[in-house]
Amino acid sequence: MSTRSIWEQLQHIAIVWTYQDEQQMRDFVKAIDALLLQKKFAHALIIVNIPKDLDKKTLPPHFLIYYNSPADYSLFGKLKDVQLEAELHKNYDLLLWFGSPDVKIKGLLHQTNIKQWLGINEVDPLFDMLLNTQQTTPAGQLEFIQHTLQRIQS
Repeated sequence: MSTRSIWEQLQHIAIVWTYQDEQQMRDFVKAIDALLLQKKFAHALIIVNIPKDLDKKTLPPHFLIYYNSPADYSLFGKLKDVQLEAELHKNYDLLLWFGSPDVKIKGLLHQTNIKQWLGINEVDPLFDMLLNTQQTTPAGQLEFIQHTLQRIQS
């Protein structure tokens, strides 16, 4: 049995975020960059669910963020983004899910090898753990998650 915390064991992380507005997205990108500056993760996948009518070109570009829209799927539900499809074939230690679980990407992630699913302020049967936080900023939420996972022994 390991005595290291969940946070200490993390090497490969996936994050799903639900877009709300432009300011929230800018704050999220800053918070993600601060988290990645820790150089803790060997690999990170970040998916931002956006509405169908939102133009991806207006969103802040980021080398790790995949913007996921309902328009990114074929009539039969196949993902059109081949780069994201390749990322979904990798293994992840933890998935952090912020916002309502989108059915299409949730189904694809369910087929991905993810050890633990963590829902933030959301309930879904696929989540192994749930964390509720009063933090409203992306940076505050990520900090809360980090501190909480540092205290949970795996």
